Amino acid sequence: MKIDYMEWTTYFKILLLVLIVSITSCTVKIPDIKITGEKTALENQVLGEYSKIKEDAWMVASERGDGQIKITADRKEVVEAVRDREFLKDDMNELKLKGYLGEIVSGLLEVIDPEKILKLDKKEQNRIELLLKKENNARILIMKRIIETDTKFKSSPKEVYQAFFVMNLEDSPEKTFYQNKKGKWVKK
Repeated sequence: MKIDYMEWTTYFKILLLVLIVSITSCTVKIPDIKITGEKTALENQVLGEYSKIKEDAWMVASERGDGQIKITADRKEVVEAVRDREFLKDDMNELKLKGYLGEIVSGLLEVIDPEKILKLDKKEQNRIELLLKKENNARILIMKRIIETDTKFKSSPKEVYQAFFVMNLEDSPEKTFYQNKKGKWVKK
């Protein structure tokens, strides 16, 4: 059986028509895209400043010998605040996981449900109060130092607090609480 040129072009046209109809009748749904983990420039700057402070803390902590590393009094307070935070980290994570404390937008920790804490024995209540006070004091000192280090931070301290909140929330374990923009406690 021999197919002549006219029949071949007819078959080709029919095949082409079927392909065009098939292709044009397909719909493509563009997937929803969510970008996560992106930091603002300010958050990166705050994180950079905090990293410098942490580096100072490690330098002082690892100092040996004749004590040649000299730091000013105000930097010394901040270095101690960073060391305090590192020391308290396990306790803070425990209290967050138990649902006693949560991150708030000002970059600090807050008691989620005071009634829940009042049900604990007095010794545990005092422990939580002391740890919360130490942690928040360290955070305030660190944020204050970051704001003082750069003029652009001085003009927008609220943004520094927000960046510190984001950084602390990222460091918090999963299923810990934080306050959303409406002031409602939600789990991470």
